[in-house]
Amino acid sequence: MARNREVAKRLFAIEYNRSGHEDKATEENAPNYVITPLGDPVNRLYFVGVLMSKVNNGTEESPLYRAEVRDPTGTFYLYVGQYQPQPLSVLPTLEPPTLLGVVGKVRTFTKDDGSFYVSIKPEVLFPVDIPQRDRWIVSTSKFTLERLKALEDAQAMDGPAVGPLMEKGHPRRSAESAVNAMSLYGKQDLMQYREAVKGALGLVIEGGGRPLMEAPPPPKGATPRPPDIKEDVFKLIRECSSEKGALYRDIITRCDQKGIDRIRLEETIQELLDEGTIYEPTIGLIKVI
Repeated sequence: MARNREVAKRLFAIEYNRSGHEDKATEENAPNYVITPLGDPVNRLYFVGVLMSKVNNGTEESPLYRAEVRDPTGTFYLYVGQYQPQPLSVLPTLEPPTLLGVVGKVRTFTKDDGSFYVSIKPEVLFPVDIPQRDRWIVSTSKFTLERLKALEDAQAMDGPAVGPLMEKGHPRRSAESAVNAMSLYGKQDLMQYREAVKGALGLVIEGGGRPLMEAPPPPKGATPRPPDIKEDVFKLIRECSSEKGALYRDIITRCDQKGIDRIRLEETIQELLDEGTIYEPTIGLIKVI
């Protein structure tokens, strides 16, 4: 049976880098998860930041790049090698500082003394602009604050549980994350995360952006995007499909032509995967059910 692609979670670097636990799969080909301090289980993530540095620690024939991408709260560490063709074709062409979008999988390393470190194995790298960065900051702040609010309530409970947290109005995903965080990390000082979100949102405001929950206008000459693009994306997937399915890179090309940026494309494809109207038999190939 084909596995659905894992959701690419939106996380700030401060939350991801302070992760100290993982959930390793016991089944073959099953996903591994990093459990963040706010309790979010993460297999894939999507973030935007500035490419600060890149170094090839390998050779020209067998490259292995180490790169640093900084968001408003900290730095993500990326490792790109020969088995990641798209990132490997893009990264050498970029010069720091470059504003970059990254979709990638979690990567962990545990030292002999038990020290736990996380980094990223990119699947896709792509340049972004300021409006795209601002939308990522706003959406990531929303999800982070949801987890923070649920965890604050959980820390005030004796024996926190998902049901009582949902009764307080928290979404199930946030309630489950809060219970997870309490189980693994215990009570924490959450002010550091609130301050980080505040600083990230301040960057959007100081940058002269539009009101936080208002989408920026399309670039001059671009086709305006409708509020709901799910039907358009589904139609484009059908148009790109052969007997084996539609290549993800072909879907990206067609959506670029229609004025649908890659952030919205990633979000919409995930919605369709969650609904079960499409699936991904292998990485980079989408099939309509």
